[in-house]
Amino acid sequence: MRGIEAALNVLSSVNRKSPDQNRKSGKFAIEMLRKLAAQENMKSTDISLASSLIYISMRRRELWQKIAADYLVKSNPEANFAKLPGFVRDCVVMGTGGLLELRRFSGGVLVNGILENLRARNFGKFTALVNAILHKVGELGAQKLEAIKNSSRIEERAMWAGIPVWSLPAWLKTWDRTELNQICDYMIQQPASTLRISPNLDQSEVMELVAKFEKFGAEISKLSGAIHLRETVNPTELDGFNEGKFTVQSESSILAASIINKFANLGRKNFGHILDMCSGRGVKAGQILQECESSELECWEISENRQKSALNELKRLGVVERAIFKTGNALELSPENQPDFVMLDAPCTGSGTWNRKPESKWNLSWENLDKSVYTQKKLLAHAVNLCKSGGYVLYITCSLLKQENENVIAEILAKNPGCIDVTSFLNWKTRPFRKGKPWGVYIMPETPWLDGFYCALILRK
Repeated sequence: MRGIEAALNVLSSVNRKSPDQNRKSGKFAIEMLRKLAAQENMKSTDISLASSLIYISMRRRELWQKIAADYLVKSNPEANFAKLPGFVRDCVVMGTGGLLELRRFSGGVLVNGILENLRARNFGKFTALVNAILHKVGELGAQKLEAIKNSSRIEERAMWAGIPVWSLPAWLKTWDRTELNQICDYMIQQPASTLRISPNLDQSEVMELVAKFEKFGAEISKLSGAIHLRETVNPTELDGFNEGKFTVQSESSILAASIINKFANLGRKNFGHILDMCSGRGVKAGQILQECESSELECWEISENRQKSALNELKRLGVVERAIFKTGNALELSPENQPDFVMLDAPCTGSGTWNRKPESKWNLSWENLDKSVYTQKKLLAHAVNLCKSGGYVLYITCSLLKQENENVIAEILAKNPGCIDVTSFLNWKTRPFRKGKPWGVYIMPETPWLDGFYCALILRK
């Protein structure tokens, strides 16, 4: 299968799924592409092209739609663009983004490949329209894109940063205009991979990894001690991954999960039983078990597929014997032992990771945001009730929206007078950390290795 066809197959699949379906399958676009590439025995060059086209299309989909719609020879172009069949819209969006952002691929080949796929999918009657739109994009689109990039209008800055325009009121409830402009600048950066090093490796072994990944621009991070790479990588293709020498994990995720070990050392406490209420694929769970050697960790996850991934992840890291797995709704499960520490990495909009994982944001709406906040409050209230007296609850989201962060903490603290926010005890006052308003702390996506995160540590007296 060629790269253009593969990219359109993945885009069509992701764009036609509801958020609930995405949540059940646990699939991301890149995972779909890897599976497709294996099934079709795709060449590495085609995989690379497909990956680039998928990311370009999804990262700024709203922007490409706006630019392309302006070349429809009809009144009210955006409304008419929305009436086109979904696959046709995918072709136009991918063609527009590819023509304006791909640097090492022929625009003519891209357009011809898209037209061929339209015919193959029985959308041949749209080829003249799509060809005309993409011809205009190739001729005039760069000028229009440059004007949008240099615009001072917050809506256009948001589109260039890949922030859905509908969500701007939510952002402006959290950040002032100057702060939001800065966040837009952060989200324009191309994300890159971080390798969290196993604590079992000595310094010489770490430096061997740095030398081994020199072709990816490997260097040690002063912030986390992990290895920064200059691009995103497929972890399974890196030597040492299967042996558990490192884990590909965003630097914000590393910093968030490290709070448990840091606070244990600060308070000279042993958190014997730790509960991870929404363990996902087990990346943070693996880090916690590696760092807290005397603890056991109970992993709850609603998705069987993600739970299987977590099991395999902890096996890869050699810590699975200290893990307990339960599959089900976290609001209905009971822990094996009352936990000393509860980590709730709550399901959220993922607004802080939209630059790295852009596929989720286009299915969101105000209704989805309200449902997310409702679920977060229920989960956090349950986490507090489960935790031992004198224990701690760590609330984490990969969101930069106050509705999912400070507002949630405020309600829980108001309803539980015996709980206090102790996040400030970690003394995170330097960049990229930013104090919440007033609770918790944000990790700002200031570099290609950082995503936007929020953390709040609650002591249950």
